[in-house]
Amino acid sequence: MTHSTCAVALVACMTSAAIGNAQAAVTQNIEPATIGLGEAARLTIAASGSDASSITPPMVAGLEFVAVAQSQRIESINGTTRSTTSITYQVNPQRAGVFTIPGDAVGASPLVLTVNNANGSAGAPSTPAAGVLPNATLSTQSGGPTQVAANGSAFVRLRLSKHDLYVGETIPVDIQVGTRDGMVASLNGQPTLNGDAFTLDRLADKPQRTAEVIDGNRFTVFTWHSALAAVKPGHLSLTMETPLTVRIRSAARPDRGLFGDQDFDDLFNDPAVQSLFGASTEKEVTVASSPASFTVQALPTEGRPATFSGAVGNFTLSSGVSEDTVAVGDPLTVHLHVAGSGNFDRVSSPMLHDVEHWKTYAPTATFKANDPIGYRGEKTFDQPVIATQSGAQTLPALAFSWFDPTTRHYVEAHTSPLRVAVAPANASGSSAARASPSQAGQPRVVAVDSGDNTGLKPDHVATGLTVSSLLPHYFDVPYVVAPSVLALAFLSAGFWVRRRERLADGLGAAREREAALRTEPLLTEMDQAAAGGNAVLFFTSARQAVQRVLARRWQVPPANVTIDQAKKRLGPQTDVAELFELADEATYAKLKPSAIDFKRWKRVVLQQINSEMPS
Repeated sequence: MTHSTCAVALVACMTSAAIGNAQAAVTQNIEPATIGLGEAARLTIAASGSDASSITPPMVAGLEFVAVAQSQRIESINGTTRSTTSITYQVNPQRAGVFTIPGDAVGASPLVLTVNNANGSAGAPSTPAAGVLPNATLSTQSGGPTQVAANGSAFVRLRLSKHDLYVGETIPVDIQVGTRDGMVASLNGQPTLNGDAFTLDRLADKPQRTAEVIDGNRFTVFTWHSALAAVKPGHLSLTMETPLTVRIRSAARPDRGLFGDQDFDDLFNDPAVQSLFGASTEKEVTVASSPASFTVQALPTEGRPATFSGAVGNFTLSSGVSEDTVAVGDPLTVHLHVAGSGNFDRVSSPMLHDVEHWKTYAPTATFKANDPIGYRGEKTFDQPVIATQSGAQTLPALAFSWFDPTTRHYVEAHTSPLRVAVAPANASGSSAARASPSQAGQPRVVAVDSGDNTGLKPDHVATGLTVSSLLPHYFDVPYVVAPSVLALAFLSAGFWVRRRERLADGLGAAREREAALRTEPLLTEMDQAAAGGNAVLFFTSARQAVQRVLARRWQVPPANVTIDQAKKRLGPQTDVAELFELADEATYAKLKPSAIDFKRWKRVVLQQINSEMPS
């Protein structure tokens, strides 16, 4: 078959389809006819003798129609060609009720869809799901009228909640890109914001997808939910734009081709038909939204609290502690919760510092969003603290301030002071426990002379034992032999002492070498931790190594080598005490030292180890 024969056959088929279009019959069906809120139904619209462009989704308030499938069947009966096109829509109800779906064209019967609540009734409207902004809060035309691009292929529009705002105030915004089916080949990127007067939160990779009919043309609408904020005051405007690849149609010839039939030319110019037969070319374009105007006011300076950090919105404040009973030296965490809606990126608090009887560390912050754009949520500040004195201690109240755009005033809120019962670090450290076991619980004995000191003592001397010889005792044999034995014993003792000292020196050197070998794994751990940036493991190993060295030097258990002992024995400015403090900070305050810091503190540890090694 030649190319000319194929062309004639194709034109004949298309002509027959155009003629058959005059007798188009439209049917529609929905299954199931009764669903619950949160479920979906399937609506199928079939048009015989028609192409897909003649089928459009119904417009019913409270129902969303999303095209999910399309099929086409062409059959020839007795030389007459007839086509049937079917499109299936997923019907998503937005509230409960009874809905009437009108016919899409003449001859299509209306349908009834019943949407029940969870309790089975269909009368009460539904409540929007938590974390989803209701459509009623965003005006469809608030960003300007929908302007379809000159070639009718696409549009970009904004849905905003308000146009009067303050600098730093965050508002929800929906960015919608509509692409006409059959005319847009692809989206080439996310919408971008024009201008430097506003900031826009990061857009999701997968936008919501719906269908919409404008001027009888069916569009697929992509919606991104985000948050918009102004960074400077004034009368400002913004637009959004997005890059697309569109199909440029090849229009019919002015003489209307071979047959001179208007219906045939319209069918040939349809985007779906031209895309099917390659009668279009692709071109990259950029589509922009209509300008949206804003009046942005600067935040007032009058009444601005000293703790204000730029938060704008509506918030509530609460605080607490991880434990209300601790011991001296044990850490606990202070929590500050800020909940509400607004620009959470500017929500901050100074927390606690320079608190008497408490040692404080740097706080950390986490944010939990309650909606897809982070406009509503809760920010939590966690600060580690350590009590330095026992007794009933109090942590001061915490403060947070913000600007409320509804009341147009600043708000400064304070939490209640937090009371904590602090027990001594070690009950055995009391003075009673430090007393020696032989003295503990024994009464004190005081000598008392109860004799009578009055009167005269006897004037005679009582005689002792009698002796039989007047020879002095130092001439006796025992007195002569004893000094010799004692001298020999002293000489022998001196010899053994000298020998034991030499043995002890050798044994001490061996012990120092053994101790150095026990310290080597800690040095290896320090090197591995420094390479991986693990501050907790690095400073923990460093402290253990120094504690072992100083414990041998001071003849105490390693656990007794503390920050206070290091300052007392080595001076208040010693590097060892600072090393121990950094070990605590790394554990409780997420310390992040640099590579130079790791090298410096390893050098401190090596100096302490080398000072203990025998020469």
